[in-house]
Amino acid sequence: MRRVLLLVCLAALAFPGLAHADEQTLTLRSYQPISIAPFGVVQGSEVIPSPKVDGYVVGVTATVVDTAGVEEPIQNVMLHHIVLAKLGAKDATCSTYTDYDGRKGPVLAERFYAEGEERTRIDLPTGYGYANRGSDYWGMVFMLMNHRAVADTVYVQYTVRYVTGETLTPVRPIWLDVRNCDADPIFNVPGGGKVFSTFSRAAELTMPESGRFVAGGAHLHGGGIRLDLTNRSCSNRLLFRSEPTWGLPVIRPVMHENGPKHMTTFGSLAGIPVRAGDRLRLKALYENSLPHTRVMGIMILYLAPHETAPCAPLPQVPADPSSAPGAPPRVVLPLLKQPRGPLAAGIGSTFLRDFQFGAQRVELRRGARFRWKFAGPSRHDVTVASGPVGFASPSRASGSFAVRFTKRGTYRLFCSLHPTQMTQVVTVR
Repeated sequence: MRRVLLLVCLAALAFPGLAHADEQTLTLRSYQPISIAPFGVVQGSEVIPSPKVDGYVVGVTATVVDTAGVEEPIQNVMLHHIVLAKLGAKDATCSTYTDYDGRKGPVLAERFYAEGEERTRIDLPTGYGYANRGSDYWGMVFMLMNHRAVADTVYVQYTVRYVTGETLTPVRPIWLDVRNCDADPIFNVPGGGKVFSTFSRAAELTMPESGRFVAGGAHLHGGGIRLDLTNRSCSNRLLFRSEPTWGLPVIRPVMHENGPKHMTTFGSLAGIPVRAGDRLRLKALYENSLPHTRVMGIMILYLAPHETAPCAPLPQVPADPSSAPGAPPRVVLPLLKQPRGPLAAGIGSTFLRDFQFGAQRVELRRGARFRWKFAGPSRHDVTVASGPVGFASPSRASGSFAVRFTKRGTYRLFCSLHPTQMTQVVTVR
């Protein structure tokens, strides 16, 4: 029998103007404690508690707490990202996904909420809700970072504003991702461009049904400039732009490039109209003077199904009061461990296994092709911290990854899952 932790808190008074007659604020946390090694990075998935009565989700936020239920500051444990999904429900934009080792399989859950360092808060407009049955099961995918030299044990805690006893207009979550249906949906900004140069990745979606987007949020990484959603079927008009607000503290040791502290969100009673068959385009834009590795471009929107006219007029969407867009800070990642061992000149490959690169100091000629072989048993990756060109491999426990080095210089590499343990320097002459 599953144990459900339902702590009913201050109720709807904390949300003036958004409250319902039968709204509760439920504070839930993951069943299993999550152990993180010193300076560790942990990824995982698990079934989590969900409301046990029929109703509607009208708001969600999440954080990390210690075993006593006290919130962990970002300087201790960072919630790098979290995705909540309803198990057994059909996802609107993905039916088949690729796992970390490149295997394909069916998607058996509907993604309905996500956040990263920007701590996205979803508040649906009054009258709208994400329908949930008391018999539904929820699952969670997460990635956490421990920035201290001591091990820690934490829980993911999420707050759900939940309405019962009345009928709301149901919304359907629409997940947009420039690398959709991938367990590791990353891409890499190569860098090396002039100051103010940019790099973009985009993906398109054909809308499965008509309706109005009544709320939405987005996720970018360090170096991000904005995410644009346009309707190509309506003269490429802009539907929603999410921009980053910077200002998170620099957390040491610097284990990854900081993301923004906020991304523009929106909520609209009228909603942004789209029609079945419309071709929507999501474009993630990053600055390109420096490499930015393992970045993402994700947007989640909430669609209220409704018949709309072709290219119907767009409403005036209220401005996000927490948004203060600006240029991303320039960050050069250091290596947290100095590579050691003899210089391996002219070799064609090496291995990664727990927890080291086989050859930590490598010298190659320009144009050489080099291969890394993953020897497990844990998952690892090859990621550029700094260098002439940014690249990163998938995180894998088996298989291999190869790169042809066409630009000379010094490439400082690390495993993003074990940044204080696994480093390598490749010098290209």
